[in-house]
Amino acid sequence: MNWKIKEVVLLVILSVACGVLYLGWSTLWIPISALVGPIGAGFMFGIWVIASPIVAYIIQKPGAAFIAEVAAAAVELLTGSHFGLSALLVGVFQGIGAEIAFALFRYKKYNLSVLMFSGAVAGIFNIIYGIVANGFAYYTATALVATLVINIISGMLLGGLLGKLIVDAIAKTGALDQYAIRTSARAKDGQNDFVVRL
Repeated sequence: MNWKIKEVVLLVILSVACGVLYLGWSTLWIPISALVGPIGAGFMFGIWVIASPIVAYIIQKPGAAFIAEVAAAAVELLTGSHFGLSALLVGVFQGIGAEIAFALFRYKKYNLSVLMFSGAVAGIFNIIYGIVANGFAYYTATALVATLVINIISGMLLGGLLGKLIVDAIAKTGALDQYAIRTSARAKDGQNDFVVRL
């Protein structure tokens, strides 16, 4: 896949940062779920998949979304997540879901729609993990559908949309000029200039 050292380093840094964020978010989930119930607290889901769109959007290479999500989940686990080993296992499922979204576009599109789609598919795979781990009997039909819908919406907004906004804000500082997000943007600008000249 021809990864550069700087891309690997950035992936590690962002995965660690997201993993720490996941841990804090997991801690916050406890009192919120106690107040509104686990289905209601599902609106928080999207933050747990934000590593995938952020890293994939910046690096734009196959495997980036999956590796970032699994690495972030591993950091969450190792820093003391109360979810235990399931934090890592669900990260694997969510990473697969996010990666599939980019693969469907052959790793050539990283616009807002695709980033939000990755969050949505990660939400679907989160439910798949829940079914694998707990069985269908764990959910009522209403609870399953409600959780799925909330996960998809949250994944799109707090994962894909928020991830894009964060990366775009960082990119404006020039900190990402040496990564694919900026080189692809410059290439598109050049194509637009060519069209205008024609």
